[in-house]
Amino acid sequence: SLRKMAGQRTLGLNAIRSNPNIVGYSLTGMNDHVSCGEGLTTTFRELKPGTVDAMFEGFAPLRLCLFAEPVNVYRGTRVRFEAVLANEDALVPGEYPVRLLVVGPQNRRIFEKNVNVTIEKESPFVLPVFSEDIAVDGPSGRYRFLAALERGGAATGGETVFYVADPAEMPAVRADVVLAGDDAELAKWLGDRGIRCRALAAGETSQREVILVSKTPPAFEELWHRVENGATAVFLSLDVLRRGDQSLGWLPLANKGTTTPIRGWLYLKDEWAKRHPIFDGLPAGGLMDYTFYREIIPDTVLAGQDPPAEAVAGAIKASQDYSSGLMLAAHESGAGRFILNTLLIRENLGVHPVAERLLRNLLNYAAGQAKSTSRRRESP
Repeated sequence: SLRKMAGQRTLGLNAIRSNPNIVGYSLTGMNDHVSCGEGLTTTFRELKPGTVDAMFEGFAPLRLCLFAEPVNVYRGTRVRFEAVLANEDALVPGEYPVRLLVVGPQNRRIFEKNVNVTIEKESPFVLPVFSEDIAVDGPSGRYRFLAALERGGAATGGETVFYVADPAEMPAVRADVVLAGDDAELAKWLGDRGIRCRALAAGETSQREVILVSKTPPAFEELWHRVENGATAVFLSLDVLRRGDQSLGWLPLANKGTTTPIRGWLYLKDEWAKRHPIFDGLPAGGLMDYTFYREIIPDTVLAGQDPPAEAVAGAIKASQDYSSGLMLAAHESGAGRFILNTLLIRENLGVHPVAERLLRNLLNYAAGQAKSTSRRRESP
């Protein structure tokens, strides 16, 4: 949690230093007064790992601020790369060559270009160096956008990270999916990717069903009947569970709990994800990476429910007060299961590869749970 601050400080300082409309910055919070967590040092005046380094580099008189957007894309997507030179009179007037690189896994070069920056006698503090949309056609993995002055100055910064995923490497979903509630767009998305899908209808029975609940409320009596008999239901939205004044009133739990916001702003929460089949092929086993999961992390968590069979992902806020909750949890009900989720999967489906990977993993995990339930019921 302490180490995470360095990356966030770097991101913020790059945004500030590259903005020509900002001429000053007031840094507050030297230490963690009132247990707020915002300081550069802890309450005991201990330096936070990496943070002092980030501040030293972020405030350097000469800095290359780099940006790549979006930060998580499918292979072949165009990414906007921007490089800005923050120069507080560190360079004398003249021409300065800047080398730009985009490298992928194993430092494979995707793009390379040399540009010149002109420093005049009275130059502004912020000088645009490069801005271009480039299609990134490379293998899945972590990529870096790099920049450096080739002579005349030693700028800090000069690096930012983004991620690429190859659609061909997405895991296949072989189970049939029962779609509960109306979501024509989701049904089309599943069909276009060869995932067999049919609507939930009364009268059908199967102990091995994988039921996907999306944006509109399903027939809950039928849904819970199926779950009780061995189906596994996956919820992409918890808004459908609202019943009267209860945000999760349709849950078949004695303690239904609530969905509650834990905002990720200055006093932020720490999101975590276990190593689990739902996160297969994704970074997990600790805090969730803010760059990799940026669009997927929600402000809403589950709190107050009966303990789940599996707590897969959640968030803890230990700043000023304490609050916590789950973002992904599996509950047992009768012979089946249901998986509650607040991650922003449905909202990013089709545009964010992590959303697709999570949905495929969820469906495959649900199929495995349904099959194991069926085997248990059939065994003597």
